[in-house]
Amino acid sequence: DDGGRVCADDIIRWKEALADQGVSGRTIREVYLTVSKVVFAWAVENRKLDTNPAAGVSVRVPKRVRSRGASFTSVEARTILLASLSHDQGRIAAEHALARRWIPWLCAYSGARVGEITQMRGTDIASIDGVWAMRITPEAGTTKSGQARIVPLHSHLLEQGVLKIAQGAGERPIFYDPARGRGGSAGNAHSKKVGERLAAWVREIGVDDPNVQPNHGWRHLFKTLARRAGIEPEVRDALQGYAPRSVGESYGEWPIDVLLRSIELLPRFEVGLTA
Repeated sequence: DDGGRVCADDIIRWKEALADQGVSGRTIREVYLTVSKVVFAWAVENRKLDTNPAAGVSVRVPKRVRSRGASFTSVEARTILLASLSHDQGRIAAEHALARRWIPWLCAYSGARVGEITQMRGTDIASIDGVWAMRITPEAGTTKSGQARIVPLHSHLLEQGVLKIAQGAGERPIFYDPARGRGGSAGNAHSKKVGERLAAWVREIGVDDPNVQPNHGWRHLFKTLARRAGIEPEVRDALQGYAPRSVGESYGEWPIDVLLRSIELLPRFEVGLTA
């Protein structure tokens, strides 16, 4: 309860205790120590402390060995998309069934983070200047950059009937019911649980290689396919919500018709069914 009594040796003992508890070195470095450094740095900047005891403390983490790329393979993508179309999903809530059916497709054709999709409300899918698109906005929950963006819907999604689920939800979240189940706090959001359940399902249906993340693999695959389709790097980044790489790139807006032309360059995921 007194930050002034904390010294560097305390921080070191703390990181060693976390390691003894089984917390990974990467998590200790990138979560625990990073947060501590920010808090103590704020205290120093505001003259509440003289020094930052966490400054200079780190954890050496060996480089991760990768035996494959981070994108889904074509077989893995097809496995998930085919499973999403199955009418036999077992006894699960209607919102959970919608999540299995639509979130993989929305991620595949947008490159969005799964959390940006799981939190979407029906009204976040709308016609903008005559183009049907998703509004990915922090108003629905969170975005990593804190910025809203527009991602046009690929024609294959429209053909499959994605607008029906948006219209059915209206102002409510599409993929969860806030009145049912646990969650709802900032640290344990309903939408986060949707993503976790979806990841577990992806593992259950056989996409279980630990070297590819069960939800984030779509984000990598989108970038791979966008490169192959010849979509400009600046457009790829705008669609996926990456920060501009230069001041020049931050100027101006992205017209939705330009974004739509790029989205339509993506090849269709043909898995034998369209509904």
